[in-house]
Amino acid sequence: MFGWSDVQTKQNTVRLLVILAVIISILGFVCGMAMAGSGRGFMFLVCLIPAGILWWRFYVNLKSYKAMYKEVVVAKAAEGMFENFQYSPKVGFDREEIRATGIMNMGNRYNSEDMVDGTYKGVSFRRADMYIAEHHQSGKTSYTIVFLRGTWLSFTYNKRFLTDVQIMSNDFRYGNKKTSRLFVSEADRRHKFETEDITFNRLFTCTCQNDAEAFYLLTPRVMQMLQLLKSEFGCPYMVGFVNNRLHFAINSGKNNMEPPILEEISFEREVEKTRRELRIIANIIDSLAINRDIFIQ
Repeated sequence: MFGWSDVQTKQNTVRLLVILAVIISILGFVCGMAMAGSGRGFMFLVCLIPAGILWWRFYVNLKSYKAMYKEVVVAKAAEGMFENFQYSPKVGFDREEIRATGIMNMGNRYNSEDMVDGTYKGVSFRRADMYIAEHHQSGKTSYTIVFLRGTWLSFTYNKRFLTDVQIMSNDFRYGNKKTSRLFVSEADRRHKFETEDITFNRLFTCTCQNDAEAFYLLTPRVMQMLQLLKSEFGCPYMVGFVNNRLHFAINSGKNNMEPPILEEISFEREVEKTRRELRIIANIIDSLAINRDIFIQ
């Protein structure tokens, strides 16, 4: 079992190694270029060997530092917040599960980790960091389009919805607006849907399979809460009602459970930062009243 002092000691090691690695890399490059200019080209690689060793030690210690930080900080941050709670830093959402929702463009790069699962006010939830991107390469040219770098949350309802409903803030660019499953008829595919709230329609794009169910789910309170959550997140997000689950994709542009590397860390500050991230789970459940009777079979 690690303590906060262990985390600080490990961070100091990581910071020292990265500083030394940068300095030795620059010196090795300069010396290597000088020797290469005198006809001893093979010395260029020899001069960079110490830098390579330092970078390797840095990445090994960085991995250990992240694991120690998460064990200490996340456990403390979650105390008293949920009825049940489990944190698995190396576990994430399975790619096939996310693809099967039909609400997200999946690209060809995928990673998910830092899974938190538990219950809050009787509602089961799962939350993990997620990265989805499309990498393109043509000859010597390559580029990557990031679809999602942030958080995916899944909440389980006590009833099964008959059709799918998707709500995207208009700055969320890579949600899948089409229900393009091979064996879904044209009549059952999602289509654009507008509510009676003009402000909501201006901020969000909605698609659904059935207008009546969309009206049933998007009550005035729910629409108001979705607008407030947009202000709280401060970044693009998407919501999907699929089967008996509510999915949230929050495109924050960062891996939210990662620790600082170079800056000084404070236990209280890091715990509070993580609590703010975990509090999103409770805020969604409270704001959208997922545990209300209308969502019970």
